Amino acid sequence: MTEMELENPRKKDARIERCHVLSGHEAWAVRDWWQRLTLPPEMLKKLGSRPGWSKGVRAELRRCDRPEAALLTEGFRHLWDALGRDEIRTDDLYVWAGIAMVLAEMRDEQPGVTLASEAGKQKGEVNKPRMSELRFQQLMECHSFEELLMRLRRALALVDKKGVSAVSLADDILQWWKENESPWRPERPTQGVAFRWASDYFSQVARYRSNNG
Repeated sequence: MTEMELENPRKKDARIERCHVLSGHEAWAVRDWWQRLTLPPEMLKKLGSRPGWSKGVRAELRRCDRPEAALLTEGFRHLWDALGRDEIRTDDLYVWAGIAMVLAEMRDEQPGVTLASEAGKQKGEVNKPRMSELRFQQLMECHSFEELLMRLRRALALVDKKGVSAVSLADDILQWWKENESPWRPERPTQGVAFRWASDYFSQVARYRSNNG
């Protein structure tokens, strides 16, 4: 990271992963925020990132059970500042507080890997996915944003809270919100978040079941 980039973090526009609703800048802001929230100082130094925050910042977010509570945390304020929004809308605050709650659960990440894909992978030596098909169906059928956040946190626990892209997960949450809480819709059904989740999950399930006969 150059001196100019450190002085002008809001100028970053890193299209580091294929996103469906996140802008390039938002994608960069999410990863930078998650790294500073979670990674130890020695790892941040290797990445050329700015210094992280205390462990208490992440712990405070993890204790939140609703977006309203997350809005009052230091961790969310850091994320909102990183996004650089000139206009403050209640809906934006609410959905990004929810995103902060979920991402704070992750203790490690893998760029480019979706949560649905990790959830569909084989669980140990048994011929079952890490997240059962029943739990996955419940995630697909969430009726409220609060339920979505709860089930995503549980899904992360089932994959050991690692191996998933922070950017991809934030993109999924924001797209779910747009599809369910606003008039916005994707151009084609196959671009919807539920379709992508199902494709990623069942592709993994089919792969190991085929290998295991």
